[in-house]
Amino acid sequence: MYKLFKRSHQPGLFEVQIAGVCDTGIARDHNEDAIAIQEDDGRGYYLALVCDGMGGHNAGEIASALAVGVILEHVEENFRQRSPRELLLESFALANARIDQQAEQNPDARGMGCTAVMLLGVKDKLWIAHAGDSRGYRTRNGTLERITVDHTMVQEMLDNGLLTAEQAAMHPYRGRISRCLGHAKNRSEPDIDEATLDKGDNVLLCSDGLSDVTKDEEIQVLIGQRDVRMAARRLVEAANKAGGPDNISAVVIRRVM
Repeated sequence: MYKLFKRSHQPGLFEVQIAGVCDTGIARDHNEDAIAIQEDDGRGYYLALVCDGMGGHNAGEIASALAVGVILEHVEENFRQRSPRELLLESFALANARIDQQAEQNPDARGMGCTAVMLLGVKDKLWIAHAGDSRGYRTRNGTLERITVDHTMVQEMLDNGLLTAEQAAMHPYRGRISRCLGHAKNRSEPDIDEATLDKGDNVLLCSDGLSDVTKDEEIQVLIGQRDVRMAARRLVEAANKAGGPDNISAVVIRRVM
């Protein structure tokens, strides 16, 4: 899936480009990731969203699709009435409830859920919400930084000094998440961070199918490709070249003016 927009909030002063790719990967036979991009077509905001589903009997695919639909609808209907932080908290809470409702109605979908990472932008101001291990990165002046912290058991052990970074990278439970949308026992509010988007900055939102197999050094290089469509495509290609063991999603946001 590719999507690109160019929109100047103030002609000649501010322009953001966004493109996304959502790929099944090499090892999986279906795709439980979902992505969404919304341009500022006069609404006053732009957004990008990556969800990574989990659960048997295709329930992960349903969970990620539900989350995307609920979040987009709530933001669109309430942007003028809420602050960005309130919008994100409410949107994630509604997605939680909708996924759990679906799971209660369908025994095969019990325990389904999804991780999520979302960017909501108003001109150069960004709000980044996430639950789980889907990540956000930013490059500024060519330097990559991670702007989210994984909600996983291993990350908590790392934060508490129980593991080194090297041990965490190889830990057999590194994929066990501690927050998500749906899956009531892991349900909690997302982390929400504020950031800015300066001219020349890139932001990457991605699922763990990309971040688990692609080194930071490679992400830093590939995110700077000459246009955002190529950047998103090359990032997904790199994950597949590394084995593509999971579904892969990448959305690249770039301020060009």
